[in-house]
Amino acid sequence: MLLLAVVVVALVLATGVVALARAAHARGTAQAAADLAAIAAAEAAQRPAGGDPCAVAARVAAANGAATAGCTVEAGGFVSVITTVTVVPLTGWRTTATGGSRAGPVI
Repeated sequence: MLLLAVVVVALVLATGVVALARAAHARGTAQAAADLAAIAAAEAAQRPAGGDPCAVAARVAAANGAATAGCTVEAGGFVSVITTVTVVPLTGWRTTATGGSRAGPVI
């Protein structure tokens, strides 16, 4: 009976570790996508024919496994981007990881 209890506790702990790892990975993906999208959007904002910076950010975020939840082009060519990644840490539990970044011209 004690062996069964130890095995159950080990399985519960392992499941928790896997859920935490999935959530951390999703957070990292969201942040990396936000960083790359903000840099690409800021570059587009500086070019005369660079296109819509927020459209560029959305394409870059999608290419990196995230969705764009917000994009703001600010004065001076600065761009703020918020991205999200949906993650299912455990069966039946869906949550969203968020990342944000701001980029602009180097002075």
